[in-house]
Amino acid sequence: MEKEILEKYKKAGSICIEVKESLKKSIKPGMKILDIAKKGEELIVKKGGKPAFPINISINEIAAHYTPRFNDTREVNAGEIVKVDVGVHINGYIVDSAFTYCSENNKMIECADHVIEEVAKIIRPGIKVSEIGQFIEEFVEKRGFGLIINLTGHGLDQYVHHGLPTIPNSRNNINHELKEWDVIAIEPFVTPSRGFVKDTNITEIYSYLQDRPVRLPEARKILEMAKGEYERMPFAKRWLLEKISPIKVSLALRGLESIGALETHSVLREADNKPSAQAEHTIIVHDKPIVLSKLGSTG
Repeated sequence: MEKEILEKYKKAGSICIEVKESLKKSIKPGMKILDIAKKGEELIVKKGGKPAFPINISINEIAAHYTPRFNDTREVNAGEIVKVDVGVHINGYIVDSAFTYCSENNKMIECADHVIEEVAKIIRPGIKVSEIGQFIEEFVEKRGFGLIINLTGHGLDQYVHHGLPTIPNSRNNINHELKEWDVIAIEPFVTPSRGFVKDTNITEIYSYLQDRPVRLPEARKILEMAKGEYERMPFAKRWLLEKISPIKVSLALRGLESIGALETHSVLREADNKPSAQAEHTIIVHDKPIVLSKLGSTG
């Protein structure tokens, strides 16, 4: 990896750490999730980065992809399991990290935090994806919990948030070996017992897929923003409302989705409404792994 690229990853990691620490200190019962998301996204920009995706705040049985609506009044309630997923990029070099908050002590969160720290220690050139999955599942099972099996870790590349390899959090037969300087995100979702997520009919996050001819001026503007301002990376519907009215945004997004110009990222819910706790680190594969989203580990 070129030194210049490594420094961009490290800068993105430093910003991500600052944002996570700030949010961890500020979240409390009664706080609106919209305020949490806006605070985090504004801090990313203030520190010199860009959001790699809208901040996700997924509560209890909602596992992933929930970012607040522009007028969201949802508040954090005492005892809820609140997953906060933060992404930062510098010129497309992405650091993706997550933590889970609860106002009460929660063994499931402790397990997620513990397993992500331990699995980071075994990442090295030559390790197989199957070894990572087996380690995570055995670790979690020994503590009496399960995992959401259809949410996985993934590779990262410039402007590519979910790339290869796919890294399941459970036993698998993938013999792909990690190479030195690969960049990966490991993100187990710990549940009371083995779980599975399904799409809901809620979508607040979109990303650019391809140019398509459109007639509606607002649709053309959104497609241009998706490709230019948001650099083809995931963006929130609420971000658009700073420039376009809500009705026109909804019409334009439906039209762009229907012609395959935009990809939708539906909110994901655990199939049996089981809660989950998430922890995530971005790691550069090296003899001594570089954990970009952890204090004191970016070198």
